[in-house]
Amino acid sequence: MNDSILDTLPAGLPPLERARRMQAEAARVGFDWPDAMSMLEKVREEMDELADACGRRDADALAEEIGDLFFVLVNLARFEGLGAGACLGEACDKFERRFRAMEQALGDEGKTMRGQTPEALDALWKTVKRAERRR
Repeated sequence: MNDSILDTLPAGLPPLERARRMQAEAARVGFDWPDAMSMLEKVREEMDELADACGRRDADALAEEIGDLFFVLVNLARFEGLGAGACLGEACDKFERRFRAMEQALGDEGKTMRGQTPEALDALWKTVKRAERRR
């Protein structure tokens, strides 16, 4: 077999970085999406495949489709000049901030997260999210 442009990638890269570098190398030789909207269509396609795997309760297919979705999202971030790891880090920070605000709000009422209904937690999440966006 001929050498691949992917042979230049270092072994042992973390998965998000490996995905980004693979996609960047492929793009360098013209294997890329024409625009972000085309990539969003691929995201929708992968979401449909993930929904199908969830519906079938097929663990192997779920793992594959979640991986495919991560891969296309990393590619979209790369295409837009964003770091997927940084985007995920910011999402984690936002989740933590909102979750802690939920805990605080419940604590102020003498309550805890445990024992709350999913509906009550979802309503509180939405309240915290709205409050955060108003700031």
